Amino acid sequence: MRSSNPNISRKNIELEIYKTFEQFKEKKNISIADYLKSFNASIFGNQEYRKIKFPYESLVKLVLFQKLKGFRFQTRLVRYLKRHPADKFKLGFSITPDQTTISYFINHILDADTKVLIDFTVSKILEVSEKFGILFDVETLEPEKPCKETRERNQYLQKNDKTKEICRLFKKRFSPFINLNLKNNTIYKKTQFIDLMIHMGMTKDFAENGSKTYKELRGKNNPDADTLLYHLKNYKNYRDLHQMFTTLFEVVWEMARQANTFDIRKRYDVAIDFTEWYFYGDRSATMVVGKKPERGTTKCYKFATINIVEPGKRFTLLALPVGPFDDKNKVLENLLQYTQERIKIHRVYVDRGFFDSGSIKLFHRHHLKYLMPCTHISTVKHILEVTPAPAVITDFVMADTTFNMVILKETNDNGATMKYAFATNEVFDENDVNLTERLFLLYGKRWGIESSYKVKKQSYLPKTTSKNYLIRLFYFMFSVLLYNLWILADILIWLALFGIVKEDHLLTSKYFGTVLYMIDPGG
Repeated sequence: MRSSNPNISRKNIELEIYKTFEQFKEKKNISIADYLKSFNASIFGNQEYRKIKFPYESLVKLVLFQKLKGFRFQTRLVRYLKRHPADKFKLGFSITPDQTTISYFINHILDADTKVLIDFTVSKILEVSEKFGILFDVETLEPEKPCKETRERNQYLQKNDKTKEICRLFKKRFSPFINLNLKNNTIYKKTQFIDLMIHMGMTKDFAENGSKTYKELRGKNNPDADTLLYHLKNYKNYRDLHQMFTTLFEVVWEMARQANTFDIRKRYDVAIDFTEWYFYGDRSATMVVGKKPERGTTKCYKFATINIVEPGKRFTLLALPVGPFDDKNKVLENLLQYTQERIKIHRVYVDRGFFDSGSIKLFHRHHLKYLMPCTHISTVKHILEVTPAPAVITDFVMADTTFNMVILKETNDNGATMKYAFATNEVFDENDVNLTERLFLLYGKRWGIESSYKVKKQSYLPKTTSKNYLIRLFYFMFSVLLYNLWILADILIWLALFGIVKEDHLLTSKYFGTVLYMIDPGG
């Protein structure tokens, strides 16, 4: 084994890291291979040795590359280099070193001090990349087409490997944007708090018990409930907290856009809805609103969301907190305006809670198609009583607006016939024999937003009895963020394994959450 080189210092390594990042400061996404190509590995020394034919600097870069990519075994590293010759050349190799060569270099050429310095270099590169706002290896998000049909027996291993790769990238990407009010003297890392909250959501647990079970899984040196809640209570106001998560949603959306998940020329169906989080405290508490009696309370926290409801791509584009003095149509306006800045909307689905002239006029003003069930106000009741179904009533007047009313009938499992009325600005033919099936199939898309609420609440939303609205808001918005990351990860895995995206999920929300909080972002 070579003797330790006294000229290698952490200061020189850190200076070289910053110097190399300066070359990429105008870019936000670079590959690890490109970075290491510019990195001067001669600071680790370059002594002559006989038993390995590859340059010492290239092998050092290769070890750095393996750690930064998160490849645990040399076999996977060698396989990667063979499949990506461009990266191999950037690291300084004309031919691919085999596993034996790499292992010999690590175990017999590198001494213990140099190995420590290499680990320091990896940690510092990741740290500085966050400061520069540079994302490594965004090609992970580029849709892949499988070289050949994936055998069923290999799908499990490929899915797991791809999930880990994606989760590692996600963790690097979104962690810098989460401000947990940590001070310089904080003994815990930000990722430890994030991992704890993911664990709490997946186990549907409170902070107190969740932190205890998390310590049993990950070790005692992790934050407890009091420490976590202390930092969450230190936000100044809910608007700053909400803006932080809105920025995170935009980061996820940008990642999805980079992956060519959405065609900017296509129009997408969306759904808008409100969801409630039951509250059992004082009615005058901040942001608490009234609700119909349910589960022993008439109070709740309320949130409005807008979701894409296309099969396999059900992203939540925006979530808004709704207070007791917020106007419903203003909330609706904000959701639509935000969404139209990012995608073209084909049709909007809403429930009967939006059946009023204000909401309908808003859809008309935005030139959007819409579909919603009518509430049984007196005029609608009368129409249902006297009009045979199916029927289409054009220019139905309600207050100061008009719309088309479609009346349908359906026989339930008990043999009873029920009539339904839908409001829309689209033209339907009452003589269409498939009208009932067609309309119910269309409106069935709205259940995509209900399914998203179910995943958020059952897989990612921690429990709490806290009366502090900032904690409640953080938990809910964090669950939306994790839901969106899960949807994106599932899309990327579909593309990696089959080259297409289908409605069924290859990746369960529970498995994704588990990998996300267990993965080491530094590899």
